[in-house]
Amino acid sequence: MKYSFILCFLLITGFLSGQNNPKNISEELLESIKTDIWIPFMESYAYLDSEKIKSIHSDDIIRITLDQNTIETGKDYLENFGGFIENIKQQGGGLSIAFAIVSTAVNEGGDIAYQTGYYRFSSKQKDGNELTVKGYGEFNVTIKKEEGSWKLTLDSDKRIKITDDEFNDQQIIYQLK
Repeated sequence: MKYSFILCFLLITGFLSGQNNPKNISEELLESIKTDIWIPFMESYAYLDSEKIKSIHSDDIIRITLDQNTIETGKDYLENFGGFIENIKQQGGGLSIAFAIVSTAVNEGGDIAYQTGYYRFSSKQKDGNELTVKGYGEFNVTIKKEEGSWKLTLDSDKRIKITDDEFNDQQIIYQLK
């Protein structure tokens, strides 16, 4: 009985201590995700490039828009997203998006990542001189290596009310200059 108690204690202690030691994510892995996902995402908005936005998504993408209670998938979603960007381009408008990464988790194999964070969305009308911040959102994405490149496989978001300072206080921020 005494040995069973000690064994249970050691197992529980070992389990709980593992919960307090987050896995270190290498700078190299974070940089590869930034290069494959976040920079092209921002560029696709800045240059209104619908093909670039499609290229960073898996063909099996699952897109969840929590504010609208909708789920879109695959090529239908990609065509709709690309159409949105093309529509802004045809109207002579402009877009910008920036990302603040709050957390990253990676599987043991290093080929699946889950990231959470915030985005800042800006736009301008045809005759507008500069982009104006239209709002912020909170996102959750799952990213998977496919044929050597990271691809978005799940993208979920909702609009939130945060300040520019709260966005800028995050440790990792990606924005085009």
